[in-house]
Parts: sequence; C-alpha cells; structure tokens
Amino acid sequence: MPPSLRPPGRRLASLREPGDVFTGPADLPPPAGPIDPARLPAYIPLMTSALHRLLGVGCLALLLTACAASDGAGFSSGALEPENVLTIGAGASEPVAAAYAPAAVSAEAVKPVAAPADYVVATPTVQADPADGQNSYRLRPRDFVRILVINQPDTQIERRINSDGTVDIPFLKKLVPVAGLTLTQAQVELANQFRQFFKKPQVAISIVSYAERRVYVSGYVGKPGPVSIPPEETLTLGRALAMAGGVLPRGNRSEVTIKRNRPGAPMVITKDVRRIDDGDEPDFVLEDEDQIYVRDSRI
Repeated sequence: MPPSLRPPGRRLASLREPGDVFTGPADLPPPAGPIDPARLPAYIPLMTSALHRLLGVGCLALLLTACAASDGAGFSSGALEPENVLTIGAGASEPVAAAYAPAAVSAEAVKPVAAPADYVVATPTVQADPADGQNSYRLRPRDFVRILVINQPDTQIERRINSDGTVDIPFLKKLVPVAGLTLTQAQVELANQFRQFFKKPQVAISIVSYAERRVYVSGYVGKPGPVSIPPEETLTLGRALAMAGGVLPRGNRSEVTIKRNRPGAPMVITKDVRRIDDGDEPDFVLEDEDQIYVRDSRI
C-alpha cells in the first residue's frame, strides 16, 4: 500500500505514551482500505496532538543548542547593562549615570621636582626669536608641560618648568632651558638634546596647565587687587584698568605708573591713559607681576 494511503492509526500510534487515555479515532479499528473522506474529521484531534509533541521536541532541541553556544561566549548579565551607566555597589538596583569629568592634575603631580645633583645644565641650541610676534605663546616658569620622544615611551615625562626657566629631563640627566621659547622652538631644542641617543628624534611637547600670570592694580580704581592675564593672550594697560573697575573720577589718568621688576633695579614706566583712550598712542602691553598704580589727581 502506498504511504500516502497508509491508515493514520498505525503511523500515529507510536507517538502515544503509555497510559494515555484518549477516546477518539485512535481507538477505532484501522480501516482495511483507503480512508473514507467522510471519516477524516474524526482523525483531526489525534493529528493535532502529534504535531504539538513534534513542535515541543524541536523547541527543546533549539533551546539546548542555544545554551551550549552561550557557555562558550562567556555571556554575563553585565552585557545587559546600558553603556555609560555606573552601578554603585554590588547589590545596587538603580543605575547611576556616570558623569564625564576631565582628568585633573593632582597637587602632588604639579609640585616642582628637584633635579638630582648629577644633572648638568644643557647648552642652549635655539635662541628665542623676538620677531615671532606677540601672539605666539612662550613657555614660562611654572608652566606644567608633557614631553615625549615619539615612539619612545620611556622618554615621556610631565614636569613643571623651574623658576630659572629650565626643565629637568631624567632620560638626559640634564636641565634644558625652555622658558621664553615657543612650543615649536622648544621642540627643536629638545630634539637637539635627544639627538645623542636617537637618530632624528621627533619630540612632542604640550602644555598640561599654564602658570598663573597676574598684574596688580592699586590706587584710585573701582576694584583694586590682582588681575589675571589669560593664557596665551596679552593684557594691556587699558584692559587691566577696565577689569579693575576703571579709574575713579578722582584718579589721575594722565600719570598712571607701572612698576616692573628687572634684575638689579625695578623699572618705573609712566603712561597717559587719556592718549591711549583717544587713540593717539598704542595701548601698553603688561608683563607678569607688573604693578599698576593710579594716584590721586588732587595731589
């Protein structure tokens, strides 16, 4: 007999479990000949039960396969954590969004490092060029810098420039003068110093934090006290007086004095702010630690 005409009772009977109780077509005697179309509805419940069993076996096989694959992948519940979320504590139930904060230089890291006694002061190979212009930032004492020879990680250091304008390089065991140089000039200077150890060294230097620069304004102004010089900018006399609250009506605008420290003896400069305001002469560029005094116009 062809398979398509085989009685369903014999083919599906093997799917029945022992003890199953079913009163329906399976209990009917299998037909001896071709299936009567009129009796097909009686076999539908048995066929549906068999299909359910087959589907259950297939789903179980798929589940076991997925579990075996996940064991090899090292799946953990942490994979379900959303990105950029910090969970506080091992048993915390509510995630806390991790706030981004730029890395801060610790107080210990920015302390000046005393160079060992066996360090020598390197002979400068680059001289500061005053023609570079006032807009080119020049390294200053107390600037905190990062120095690295590219592809030589053991040369990377972070140092504060010493008060004498040098920076100590442990790899070289030298104090290299860099104050007064632009970043480009400092790169050339350091590359020349590293040349005794590397062939054509390429030096990268960057400023981690700027040295605080300020001038001091006193006398007949609105807000006497220190005025900070912005990093990589210049500060003029007119701007400093404006930041100090301006000259009071009683202040003498025609004779504003600037005291500037110089080796040996301080320098005293007198400026007429009225001429600067009228555009008759350029504004005066201040330097770090300048002291500005506006005296009483009645004296």
